[in-house]
Amino acid sequence: MADPRRSARQRRDAQRAFELQPVRSRAWRWGVALTWTAAAAAAGAGLTAWALYADDAGRCPVVAPDLLQTRLSNTELALEQERAARSALQKAADAAQAEAAKLQAELVFLRGHGARPNAH
Repeated sequence: MADPRRSARQRRDAQRAFELQPVRSRAWRWGVALTWTAAAAAAGAGLTAWALYADDAGRCPVVAPDLLQTRLSNTELALEQERAARSALQKAADAAQAEAAKLQAELVFLRGHGARPNAH
């Protein structure tokens, strides 16, 4: 059951006419939403640009073409020298392997002749 002794505040709240609270206009709300969207897009674009282009100067130094040509020539010369050294080393290794095979064959031959009983 209801309390028969209502306070003055309860009576006033129950009997008063409720009014709509002032609300911002629809245009103002759309404007705020678009402003936030534009600010977020600008921040994202700025962050992307900073991440992609911040240290381009450190990544790709500008070098004179004649210096690049000199470096390329030196590198080609070094590669050619390395190829020649490897080729000479391979030839020496092949010759040593052939010599080892020849000596092994001679050793087998000499051991085969020395193992026979004396035929004299």
